[in-house]
Amino acid sequence: MKHGKIPTKAQKRIIAYYKLDPADWMVSKATDKQLCLVHRYTDKIRWIDMVRIEEPRKVKATKYA
Repeated sequence: MKHGKIPTKAQKRIIAYYKLDPADWMVSKATDKQLCLVHRYTDKIRWIDMVRIEEPRKVKATKYA
């Protein structure tokens, strides 16, 4: 069984997008199009597609007179 690594922040967002708990999954293999995840306790393997998640834009506060 391959050992996984702790996911990065961007990978955690992708894992959470698929309604999975990032604390329970480790990344075994990462390609441009897919992530191979390994469950920490059950060693179940799951492949998920990479999705682009955009950051919310920060709006500068403006003062109106």
